[in-house]
Amino acid sequence: MLLQHTALYLLARGLPGVINFAAIAVYTRLLSPMDYGRYSLVLAGVGLCNLVFFQWLRVSLLRFLPAHVENPRELLSAILSGFSAVGLFVGFMGPLLAWLWPDLTWRGLIGLAVPLLWAEAWFELNLELARSKLQPLRYGLMSGLKAASSLGLGALLVLSGLRTYGPLTGLLLGALLAGVGLSWPEWKGVRPLASSRLLPGLLRYGLPLTTTFALGFVISTSDRFIIAWFLGEGPAGVYAAGYDLGQQPLILLMTVVNLAAYPLAVRALEHRGTEAAQAQVRKNATLLLAVAVPGAVGLAVLAPNIAGVLLGAGFREEGALILPWVAFAILMSGVRAYHFDLAFQLGRRTIGQVWVVGPAAALNFVLNLWWIPSLGILGAVYATAAAYLVALGLSAGLGRKVFVMRFPYAEAAKIMLATGIMAGALWPTLTYRGALPLAEQVFLGCLVYGIAALVLNVGGGRAQLLSLLRRVRA
Repeated sequence: MLLQHTALYLLARGLPGVINFAAIAVYTRLLSPMDYGRYSLVLAGVGLCNLVFFQWLRVSLLRFLPAHVENPRELLSAILSGFSAVGLFVGFMGPLLAWLWPDLTWRGLIGLAVPLLWAEAWFELNLELARSKLQPLRYGLMSGLKAASSLGLGALLVLSGLRTYGPLTGLLLGALLAGVGLSWPEWKGVRPLASSRLLPGLLRYGLPLTTTFALGFVISTSDRFIIAWFLGEGPAGVYAAGYDLGQQPLILLMTVVNLAAYPLAVRALEHRGTEAAQAQVRKNATLLLAVAVPGAVGLAVLAPNIAGVLLGAGFREEGALILPWVAFAILMSGVRAYHFDLAFQLGRRTIGQVWVVGPAAALNFVLNLWWIPSLGILGAVYATAAAYLVALGLSAGLGRKVFVMRFPYAEAAKIMLATGIMAGALWPTLTYRGALPLAEQVFLGCLVYGIAALVLNVGGGRAQLLSLLRRVRA
């Protein structure tokens, strides 16, 4: 079921992921570094507020819906109550902040950020609802509609002269189309309640995770604001483009696995006990590493050609420099978030994650203040990599005291060997430049890694392939 659901989520997230990846190439060509910098800063601010105000609802829905699957209306009513209350608070504070902000350009951007935050939060809540119900096709339809409409409308609005407002308005309209247009049947008959007996439990579970995710977001995005403060909005845009170029494909690969894997682990724990859940998370970790490690190494090895093909002229040089470090940092972050951190969630002691991400966020902030003025945007990515490495170590150590996560050491060694073989095969091609050579490099890397992984029987893949071939012949 893990491979089946992962394949479905790969289809569900693959096209939206490609579209979101293409958005980097489009917007770094249509926008100046300063406009792209403002766009990335608004996205970072909306993303942080989304985590701080709404993430507790999403993680609670994902964790507790399996226990209410026969009668979900009470839980959904509690979720809707929390969303409505927080949405009203945001609706009051956002315009107040815009009115108080001294810069006229940023007043308008903050005003646009408020409805964008509402729309993004509702869209992501409904994605988690589809995920918890094990509905990858609906998940994919929502994700695809949002990604395609956001990019198409955003690009048209930029070409019409809206500059920074163009892609942000496109995101707002795309989130509304997908989040409202495709989700209303799920909420039919659900009403927010003035009080709910479930809300205190959702808060106790979700708020520590909200703090954790917010601190994690500080690690990944606070550097953009510090760069803008010290170096200007243009360098912040250059850094954001290079960072997103490395982050998006790796996060896509790891998220696809986690989308399928985590609900299976929760259901195993709820219905079959701790040992079944531990066996499931070990399988999940093998698949996570099998896609993330070669992806990170491929990005690092092919960084100059990837940046040259996908980024606009004003973004390429710095993008190629930071891309390998971004790949390393995101790999560390993903292994922590999608494997070791799950110990706190499965063990229902989510406050432990604060002690993992809190020190790492503090370290990241201090290193950014130290290194960005002297090293420029490279200092920011060094700080991010160091913080994620510290967080990974803390999560692995502290999480064992809550819920033992079985790590597949033997399978990890096979994956590292297969990835090394892939890197060796790519080495003679590193001087190649251009879109067609990049496609050939990606194909070669995937082919060599796939063959090596089958020969080494990573995760029992060779046995599963032979079994599938026998069934096809029969």
